[in-house]
Amino acid sequence: MKKRISMFWAQGEAGAPEIVRRCWDAWARLNPGWSLEIRSDADAGAAFDALGLAHAPETFQGRADVIRVQDIAAHGGVYVDCGTIPCRPLDDWLEPLMEEGFFAFHDPYRRRPIENWFLAATPGHPLAEGWLAEMRRYWDRPRRPQAQRRELDRGGKGALACSLAGLRAAPRSKRVLEPKDRVWSVHPEGGAQRPVHPYFWPHYLFALRLQQAPDFREAWARVPKRPSYENLMVRHWKRDYATMSDTELRSLLGAPMQKLSLKSVPKPPHLDMIFEAAEQG
Repeated sequence: MKKRISMFWAQGEAGAPEIVRRCWDAWARLNPGWSLEIRSDADAGAAFDALGLAHAPETFQGRADVIRVQDIAAHGGVYVDCGTIPCRPLDDWLEPLMEEGFFAFHDPYRRRPIENWFLAATPGHPLAEGWLAEMRRYWDRPRRPQAQRRELDRGGKGALACSLAGLRAAPRSKRVLEPKDRVWSVHPEGGAQRPVHPYFWPHYLFALRLQQAPDFREAWARVPKRPSYENLMVRHWKRDYATMSDTELRSLLGAPMQKLSLKSVPKPPHLDMIFEAAEQG
C-alpha cells in the first residue's frame, strides 16, 4: 500500500478552521514517512469525470462520500475524515489489518456492514472498484437528500411522501434518517427509482453489493473485522464535555485515533490533552 494519507475539506486548506488544521499537522508529524494530501471541492469535478459519474451529489458530505472511494481506488493509501486526531502512528497498527489489501471499520451496533470515515486500500482493489460501480449506477440521475422519514418506504405511501417532500423547501440542516429497508432504499428496482438519497447511501450501496455479487462478498469476508467504537469514544461523551475531568478524558483515550464531531468539540484544555497524546504517539 502506498504511504499516502488523503483527506477532503470542501473549502480547501485556506478555508479550514483551526481544529482541522491541527488535525492535519498531527497526522503529518505522527506519520513522517507518509505523504499528506488535502483535496477540496475544486478537485471534485475531475474526480467525478474520471469516474464517469452522470450526476454529482448536491451536498459536500455526499461529494466527499464519492471522492474518498474514488481516491483510494485510483491511488491507494489511507483516507480519513478531517476532525480525526491520530493518537498512534499508522505504521504501529495498520499493517496487520491490510493482508487483503483493504481495510475499513464495520458497524455491528448500527447494522451497517462498513464505515467510510477511515478507509485503506491498494490501488484498484476489487472492493473499492465494486463500490464505485454501485455509485456510478446509483448516480445516474439527480438526487436530493432525504428530508422526510417515510419517503423511502416501500409502496404507494412512500412514493407519495417522496413526491410531497420534493415540493417543500429543503431543510436548513442535515437530517440523518434511516429507511425501514436500507438496502431496498438504494436498490435499482426499489428506492433508487426515486429522486432522493438517504444519508447513509454509500453504506447501503456496499450492503447491496454484498447481496448481489458473491465475489465481492467473499473479498469482504477475508478482510479483518474491527468495530470503530474505541476510536469514537471521545465524541460519544460529548454531552459531558462541560463537566468532564482530566482523568475522565484520559480514560477515553488509548485507541489509534479519535474521530471528533466538529460541531461539538471538547473544551480547549481537553483538546490540547488529546493532541498531546498524538505527539507522544
